[in-house]
Amino acid sequence: MSEQRRIGVIGGGITGLTTAYRLARSGHDVTLWERSSYLGGQAAAFHVAGNALEHFYHHLFMSDTEIQSLMEEIGIGDELIWLDSSVGFFADGKIYPLQGALDLLQLDFIPLHDRIRIGLVTLYLQRQTDWREFEQVSAAEWLEKAVGRRAFDRVFGAQLRAKFGPRYDQVAMVWFWNKIHLRTQSRKSPLQKEKLGYIRGSWNTLIDRLGEAIGEEGGKVQIGTSTDSVQQNKDNSWTVQTSGGDTESFDAIVATVPSPLMPRLFPTLPDWYQHKLTDAIYQGAIVMILRMNQPLSNIYWLNIGDPEIPFTGIIEHTNFIGPEYFQGNHFVYVSKYLDQNHPYLTMPEDELFEEYVPYLQRINPDFSTDWVHEFWVFRERAAQPIITQNYSNRVPEHRTPLHGLYLANSAQIYPEDRGTNYSVRLGNKAAAIVQNDIDHGYLAGDR
Repeated sequence: MSEQRRIGVIGGGITGLTTAYRLARSGHDVTLWERSSYLGGQAAAFHVAGNALEHFYHHLFMSDTEIQSLMEEIGIGDELIWLDSSVGFFADGKIYPLQGALDLLQLDFIPLHDRIRIGLVTLYLQRQTDWREFEQVSAAEWLEKAVGRRAFDRVFGAQLRAKFGPRYDQVAMVWFWNKIHLRTQSRKSPLQKEKLGYIRGSWNTLIDRLGEAIGEEGGKVQIGTSTDSVQQNKDNSWTVQTSGGDTESFDAIVATVPSPLMPRLFPTLPDWYQHKLTDAIYQGAIVMILRMNQPLSNIYWLNIGDPEIPFTGIIEHTNFIGPEYFQGNHFVYVSKYLDQNHPYLTMPEDELFEEYVPYLQRINPDFSTDWVHEFWVFRERAAQPIITQNYSNRVPEHRTPLHGLYLANSAQIYPEDRGTNYSVRLGNKAAAIVQNDIDHGYLAGDR
């Protein structure tokens, strides 16, 4: 084991927690600060109906091995369960099941030869393993050429527009390829149903256990504490002042905050690196969670292909984890990704609910507001970066130009899309980079 160093971790999401755990387990004196009143970031859950429910929906694919390994390591591997999923597509006032390849043939809102073409393209993408061929072309351009204008507009294009709005044509094909390729990993064959993973008791089971494990390894976790000032000293150590009034020195800092926040926290970062940070375009996200006395549909994950409906998707949690886990209640996420200036990010919750009601009635004409007993709205302005063409050239380095300062955030997850598995992988990688620099005597405390 190398000599102990003092390391600060800014941010208590899954990446920050994993980083802090790894470094504390390696024998270092670690302090993690999280400005919110809870840990877990976008994976956090709140208590409701005798259980807990994530602010933003979550599940795992079978290929998500990093998070599975971490759960086994910290003693909660048995809490991961694998369940049948159900996927659908809403278009022309109808829900179409999309459980497997054969369901594509039932999409009768487009001609049969378009459906066959979509199926063949999907099969081709599932079998491709080299993502680099998809990095230099937009998803809109590649897909329209592959399936034709009509099929693109009604299916793939509809999904891209629902998720990315006016920037739908800026998204690189590598992002779309990953979505198709990843889902393949949760089926043993194209004809089998997809299985997805969930953690008993919600993602809080993992989050809480990681917080405990950091403490067991001698680390400190400070919730509700922000880093008001982070200054680099002449010897390249770091002095941190927190909102709790503490002032401490550290040999290294790992920041897990969104890229646009980095120049504010560290204004002495050189211009070229700041440009990489501010070049990332982040989407916001908003979910409304409905507690209902009956289901909206029989589908877990419903993609929206109607351009008039202002949702990206409807995720009916209790069609995945049954209502028996929630005292018989049904929980539905109404999800939307949006631009930073979209009015939904600031609209009062009651107004947003009234805005959504007519569209929920399109999904299910029998839907009534009487079905809804309670609802919550969760918003995130920096939910995820938009993956544009040649994105690999613009990913900011983990080792920043400031000695002893490291970055680990979702803008560095590539070519995969963000997700808790890749947040764990990112935390593992950040901790390994810091440890490598300690082993080679690169940090302030090594001199």
